[in-house]
Amino acid sequence: MTAYQAALDDFAIRQAERAARADAELQHLKQAVIEPLRQAGIARVEIRFDGYGDSGAIEEIVCLDAAGQVLACPEIAIEIAPGDSSDECGEVRHELLRGALESLGYLALERHHPGWEINDGAAGELVIDVAAASFTLECSLRYIATEDHSSKL
Repeated sequence: MTAYQAALDDFAIRQAERAARADAELQHLKQAVIEPLRQAGIARVEIRFDGYGDSGAIEEIVCLDAAGQVLACPEIAIEIAPGDSSDECGEVRHELLRGALESLGYLALERHHPGWEINDGAAGELVIDVAAASFTLECSLRYIATEDHSSKL
């Protein structure tokens, strides 16, 4: 095996490990936010994003009750490290619910639409139906298209 092939193999292994960690964190965040949202009387969360020109951001997080009225996101700390994971100091990491929702939005984008902020970018929202514990990522990818035609007359 050449050094080049060994480097490619090592890279592929590290990428697969990173993807598995990201998937585990995504699943953990999905589970971690549902109960605090239910307890706060929140029925739906809309996490809106927009990106282009090599930058992008979560623009807005809107929490709604069952009647569609906007509610404040409660300032509840939740565990954001998957399972029994901990930071370098051996402590489990906690984050306010709003921060966890933002992290969830970014992680979902990176796992399902990597590069969403590149060039013409993308916009959309991650919608959480709290009662159903369902998560739907709606993403509109933007691009410039051209059609070239050549005709001999």
